[in-house]
Amino acid sequence: MMKGERQQDQNQNNEERPFKYNAGDRTIGMEMSQSASVASAAAEFLTDGERRKSNGNMSRTYFRRPGERPAFLVLRDGLGDRSLLREEPGIYPAGPCLIRSEEWLLEPELAALYSSWMSCGDEGQAERILQRIYYRLRAAAGALLESADGVWAAVALPYTPELAARPARLAALQDAQLEALFAAVAESQRLGGDSRVDLLAPYPASAAEFAAQREFIEGVAEQTLGHAYAAACRIGALLLPDVGRAAAGEIARIADFLVLDGAAGEAALEESAAEGFAKAAAEVLAAVRRVKPAAAVLAAGAPAAYALADLYQIGLSGIFCSAAQRTEALLRAACLTWIARQDNIDAAAGGWQ
Repeated sequence: MMKGERQQDQNQNNEERPFKYNAGDRTIGMEMSQSASVASAAAEFLTDGERRKSNGNMSRTYFRRPGERPAFLVLRDGLGDRSLLREEPGIYPAGPCLIRSEEWLLEPELAALYSSWMSCGDEGQAERILQRIYYRLRAAAGALLESADGVWAAVALPYTPELAARPARLAALQDAQLEALFAAVAESQRLGGDSRVDLLAPYPASAAEFAAQREFIEGVAEQTLGHAYAAACRIGALLLPDVGRAAAGEIARIADFLVLDGAAGEAALEESAAEGFAKAAAEVLAAVRRVKPAAAVLAAGAPAAYALADLYQIGLSGIFCSAAQRTEALLRAACLTWIARQDNIDAAAGGWQ
């Protein structure tokens, strides 16, 4: 039985839940009375909850309170506006930053090596180039873990159409990426670091495909960091919006979390792309929740940010979005949360008198 299946069985009576979000002890009413507008109150409320003191083993995990809708999270997608300074010890983000490995491959020195490797026909020379790529990736992973994002990052393994057409090269690069990442984690741990790295298997089309990807990741983790780390490593699936709905449900059974990727093959950034993405997300979420009601399901990419209100309404756990979209998304999510809570207060009071 795979680790994901064992975890699901263990959590049958112990509700598994998405990212924790704790806005502190202040009530929304108090927030509003101290603010000049809904938007500013929302911003204060959300900022207050973005980082929080450690709460034992629950400080960086996927869960929600029983009987309560979890807050909608707006998390960072990409390396763009990374802070180099960490918070004081014991302060953790509400969720991970999404790191796409392809971004590292776009950096000038790595891009040149990657291009040479992909075009190299001599296996011996290709192996030497891949070794150089590994050292560059290890340096990049080390920089990530030393930054604020290293407190909790979700790293998607590299995947491009060009690599997909050459499975042997895809597997070799993903192996190098994992070894570089885990070596950086091992070095961070040796120096007393407190970093957490989750992994995302890119675009599985079936549960069997994801199971193979998960086994591969766990194998590299065990070889590099040992069995204990491999057993604790959280592995999710990065899904295409057009993934088969039944397949998405089956993948959810053995995945620790899911991310529906609106950036995969997106044709445009206009809001017109958001409607179709929101519809696909609703269908995927329904299929997943039929199988695993408490699954953590997030979305990423520009269409996800544009469709934020719809994604909030259908009950998605949150979104990853770029630095350019994040401020607006934070305000919109916080306002939606405030409105929903006011509606709950009104309903509990029997409406306005």
